[in-house]
Amino acid sequence: MEPKTYLTWIEDKTDKIEEILIDLGYQLSDKGKYWQSTAVYRDGDNQTALQIWKNTGIWKDFVQGSAYQPFKRLIQLTCRDDNRLAQILQSLNEKNDSFIPTIKIPKMETEQFFNHDDIGTLLPHYSFYNNKKISDKTLELYKAGFSMSGKMNGRFTFPIYDINGKVIGLSGRHLLWENKKSLSKWKHLGRKARWIYPLNIPNEDNVFVKKIEETKEIIIIEGIGDSLALTEQGFLNHMVAFGLDLSSKQIAYLISLNIDKIIIATNNDIGKKTNAGRDAAIKLFLKLIKYIDIKKIEIRLPLKNDFGEMLENDIDINLWVNKNKSKQKQIKYMLDNYNITDKKCVNILRDYLEKLNFEADAIS
Repeated sequence: MEPKTYLTWIEDKTDKIEEILIDLGYQLSDKGKYWQSTAVYRDGDNQTALQIWKNTGIWKDFVQGSAYQPFKRLIQLTCRDDNRLAQILQSLNEKNDSFIPTIKIPKMETEQFFNHDDIGTLLPHYSFYNNKKISDKTLELYKAGFSMSGKMNGRFTFPIYDINGKVIGLSGRHLLWENKKSLSKWKHLGRKARWIYPLNIPNEDNVFVKKIEETKEIIIIEGIGDSLALTEQGFLNHMVAFGLDLSSKQIAYLISLNIDKIIIATNNDIGKKTNAGRDAAIKLFLKLIKYIDIKKIEIRLPLKNDFGEMLENDIDINLWVNKNKSKQKQIKYMLDNYNITDKKCVNILRDYLEKLNFEADAIS
């Protein structure tokens, strides 16, 4: 076997750490040399609580104010299945091939492609989603199915495509998650920051993109469950953020669209002490208004926790469509309740609020 260079050795180590974290349920936000995530091991919901360094796994919980700790400790705190814990620790102890030291050079960002062995055969076992009122027709459109082998074994798997129709990622929902909490509910493989989903799913009619062109609107949502529910009800004009933030590539895609409206519809965590979905929607709003005309952006959260829950509870999607929220109240709420440090955002909000107040006075 050809010996590894220093760079490939480091990349392999980073990929291994990332794979373990994702499998344990961590949703990682890429910050360059490190990731940020919620503290899954203590069921935290602060998206920036943990800082985890990519090349070592050394981590710190900023919410609890802990010291930096080794990666092994994070695994031990998170994994509650002794057998699984032993397997993970064993995989970390496996000796790496010797490597040839080289001068470090900037890492070239290349796309990762997945083949049949990674995905496994996706079987049309649709009953899980049928019970959530998602039809076979919708699931076939997503080219999704149940995997019994490969990296997504035991998960209902959704291939993620690039603009050329190549698979650059996998997202899988474990169907036994509710009974076996030691399993991560969702597992993502690939660079989520590069996913424009479901818009690149290859199909003859290009239905997702055409719907955006037809409506001149796009809905920003958190996950695939929301995507399925919206598609089932004819709202194909949406994009999945795969979390509570948008990557630079996703924002660039939004900027490139010739549309009149961007609707931010992250989850509505009603009843929880902190409505993380609402807070994320406001952060997204503040991020987008720096690049896109504020008049084109609005926040309209689901009427239940998410669109999947709305569909399961037979809540008419048109009630959400016709949901009217005063933009004046929304803008004033942001200015009054959020410590916005970005002066550009503050000025945009104040100017827009002044304009809305003027228009309201002129009409009345």
